[in-house]
Amino acid sequence: MDSRKKVQHKAKKITIRDGDADEALKSIQEEDLSKGLDAMFAAEESEAETEFLDDEQEIDNNEDIAKFLNKSKVDESEVPEKTDKKTRKKKAAQKRKAKAKRGLAVALVFIFIIAIIGTLGFFLLRPQLNENKLEQTAAEQPDSDKIFYSALTGLEVANQETVSAAATCVMIENSPDARPQSGLDQAGVVFEAVAEGGITRFMAIFQEAKPQFIGPVRSVRIAYAEMAKPFHCSIAHVGGADNALNLIRNNSEFRDIDQFFNSSYYWRESRAIAGKRRYAPHNVYTSFEKLDALNQRKGYNTSVFNGFSRVNPDEPPAEVEKNATTVNIKMSSNTFNPVFTYNPDTNSYLRAHQAGGAHMSAYPDGTQVQISPKVVIAAKVNSYRRPGPDGYIDYTTTGENDAFIFQNGTVITGKWKREDANAEMKFYDGDGNIIKLNRGQVWISLYPSNTGNVGWN
Repeated sequence: MDSRKKVQHKAKKITIRDGDADEALKSIQEEDLSKGLDAMFAAEESEAETEFLDDEQEIDNNEDIAKFLNKSKVDESEVPEKTDKKTRKKKAAQKRKAKAKRGLAVALVFIFIIAIIGTLGFFLLRPQLNENKLEQTAAEQPDSDKIFYSALTGLEVANQETVSAAATCVMIENSPDARPQSGLDQAGVVFEAVAEGGITRFMAIFQEAKPQFIGPVRSVRIAYAEMAKPFHCSIAHVGGADNALNLIRNNSEFRDIDQFFNSSYYWRESRAIAGKRRYAPHNVYTSFEKLDALNQRKGYNTSVFNGFSRVNPDEPPAEVEKNATTVNIKMSSNTFNPVFTYNPDTNSYLRAHQAGGAHMSAYPDGTQVQISPKVVIAAKVNSYRRPGPDGYIDYTTTGENDAFIFQNGTVITGKWKREDANAEMKFYDGDGNIIKLNRGQVWISLYPSNTGNVGWN
């Protein structure tokens, strides 16, 4: 028996207080219409089917027929409202699905773009990563296993504190009365140029090495101050040319440790050094016990710079013809012109003066060692005499000019370049490739373009 007949049958057996049987049948017919619509909605959403089944179960309950009949009196005007409500629900669900699909598409496009950028970045940075593979971070391996290299010399050092330790640039004179000097053999980098009157002078840069006897210390010139700037080093000197002192004292980017204002960190040496007694002004000396204390007092605790590009320490020198085993650099007169002779046993260059013999470095106990850098560079610079009676020579230390790089008994003809006063000096071969220098001491002789030259055989 279908639902309609079932209800009609039961309706005949009960008393309807609020209407007769015809009214009940009419309500039942209206209920049938509502049920038909509910069945249609049930095909789209499960909750409509649940409501229909609940109503049918109520009809089967004899005790609740009256309640069902009252509930079944539905105004047909409510049907469209019910239909609209379900339609809105369906459309809202569709919109949510569409929005989710759009969000997923945007996320996939974003991930795809990030993947492309990451891939391109890897291949672009790969050469730099390979070149700097020696500079691993502390997080990658413990300090006990990590190898540290000095930015100044390229040599292996104990730890990161040594790598970033304060660098100190010391002005050392080269007049015959000052020879043999002390400390030059332990410097990481040495710049050499004519100061005045044809007399050359050195700026020796120290970081990991800490000699306890250095001198004679003399005055600074502006070219040396300009070359010192990118190393972020303290400049140890005894006075200097006016333009150099104005630059150092009035610029916070320089670290001035002038003997004039820090006399207790220097001393006048009265002993005979290597059998030779020193007299003023050739007798001002210092030590790193004193210089480190002075740097610490002034807060000069670290120096950060890149240093020269260096060869891989695990790669032996290439087997090439030794075409430059003797190097002559004309800077002034024979008393000051240096000669470098290649020593294949140490792969270094023994330094001497064209007149004066081997260039030695002396220790307080009388021991002497010949200065022998691993790399010698002759760099041409434009020079000019500074206006005034002092006769000081100044140089153009930015831009670019010719350079001759001697290492492994060979020569590379190229260029030195320095973009500005803050930039470090770099060296390039004839094809524009940066030259990687051997690890160890680098000696750079700045020879004047108008009167100097370089030769080798």
